[in-house]
This record gives sequence, structure tokens and C-alpha cells, in this order.
Amino acid sequence: MAIDVKLPGLGEGIESGDVLELLVKEGDTVRAEQGLMELETDKATVTLPSPAAGKVIKILVSPGDSIPIGQ
Repeated sequence: MAIDVKLPGLGEGIESGDVLELLVKEGDTVRAEQGLMELETDKATVTLPSPAAGKVIKILVSPGDSIPIGQ
């Protein structure tokens, strides 16, 4: 079963994050809580963790993309 990874709320007043670096690539096997990408907000740099263990099938963002919360 595929799981879509969406950007969770990152704090009050933060509406998006900019992708700094992808920490995985398509085809990689990941464990739960493993970092998937680094994001920069106007307040901090954060690592987005994997919500579950599995295999990365498709990556829909690239470094430099701005991702709104929930996407």
C-alpha cells in the first residue's frame, strides 16, 4: 500500500517550507522516522521524517521547491 508523504504543520505562522536537500532517492528502502528531506522555513531548518517504513516509489519535489503545508 502506498503512503503519500505530506508536509505537516511546522509551527504557528509557518505556511510553507523550501526543500534544501533530498536525503533519499527513488528506489531507496527507508525505515520509519528516517529523514526524507531537509526543509528551510523562515524560522528553522528541519528534517521531514518518514511516517512509515517502506520503499520510495516516486519523488515529486526537487531542491529549491517551496512546499505549502499539507502538500
